[in-house]
Amino acid sequence: MFTVIVVLMVLISLLLILAVLIQPGRGELTSSFGGLGGQFGSLFGMRRTADFLAKLTIGLGAALLLLSIIANRFFLNTAGEAREPVTVGSPAPTPPPTLPVPPQQPAPQPPASQP
Repeated sequence: MFTVIVVLMVLISLLLILAVLIQPGRGELTSSFGGLGGQFGSLFGMRRTADFLAKLTIGLGAALLLLSIIANRFFLNTAGEAREPVTVGSPAPTPPPTLPVPPQQPAPQPPASQP
């Protein structure tokens, strides 16, 4: 069942990428995809095409979010057993070696000026 959900998530992700790329925008990338956006425009009309693609993008994004939550909640939870942090049982970090600090010598004073 988990594999089916992962495959659905991959397909929805690819459809979401395609839906975002064929939306009419400032750059008009639709011509680089064989004019796919223009075909939708002639089929539905430009305004309805933009509305359809926006709703499709929202729906695909919501479906991807829902499937991600379902996969994480139900399939990756191991019967409620508590997980230990990754650092349990690892050795404590050793502090870096300290370098000896050379003694500070007073700064030379300029000679006093004679009046």
